[in-house]
Amino acid sequence: MTERHLSIFIVSDSLGETAQRMVHAVMSQFPTLEQVEIKKFSFIKDKAELINILDLAKDRSAVVVTTLALKEYQSAGKAYAMEKGIQYVDYMSPLMKIVEDKSGIIPTEETGMIRKLDEEYFKRIEAIEYSVKYDDGKHFTDIGEADALILGVSRTSKTPLSMYLANKGYKIANIPLVPEVAIPETVYQHPDLKVFGLTASPKYIMNIRTERVKTLGITGRATYNNLDRIKEELAYAEEIFKKLGATVINTEYRSIEESAFYIEKFL
Repeated sequence: MTERHLSIFIVSDSLGETAQRMVHAVMSQFPTLEQVEIKKFSFIKDKAELINILDLAKDRSAVVVTTLALKEYQSAGKAYAMEKGIQYVDYMSPLMKIVEDKSGIIPTEETGMIRKLDEEYFKRIEAIEYSVKYDDGKHFTDIGEADALILGVSRTSKTPLSMYLANKGYKIANIPLVPEVAIPETVYQHPDLKVFGLTASPKYIMNIRTERVKTLGITGRATYNNLDRIKEELAYAEEIFKKLGATVINTEYRSIEESAFYIEKFL
């Protein structure tokens, strides 16, 4: 016997977004089914509340779809639904049981974990977007929002380090230091901003810049990889580091991960 009207109850001890997405994914496969009622019951606090919802589902001939993290609720819901003849779909416990048996690890049974993971994900995306926008001194308007400001002369790994930290959820701004270009006043207006200065020996930077010049196909003499010019830049960088009270990190022969670890200790 077929029914033209379908009621689905989504029941969760958290928001119920996971079950809701699954239900919508399933219903998209039935485009001609017009009379569909979907009701969501979130943040179930005790078994009595769960049983009340199941009784309502029984009265409405509704299909019950659950994502319940607590085993106590999972067992009570399934048992009551079987007793009352309620069509009941449990999205959590079968897979949780398989993972538990395979791994030997007991689930936390903490509600809202996926939401916490989602929050971490979106925090990371926001940090990456911020760090791209504030890379290489392109913007200064909201520099006070940065978790850290990285300064350094060219080829001291400012951008790779910024992007690495952004992928871990930190908003990072970085500014290249050039003697002819003053640091924007905006930077000095945020005394609480954590500032890190990247440095290396002149010869080390010269070697990296020389390889860069070759890669770009530049011929003839260039001030970019001139040793005296690099010394001038590094002297200027030291002045700025002192003015801003920067924590100085020598990136010479140090991996991005090592430098990032050092910065994270301060953050």
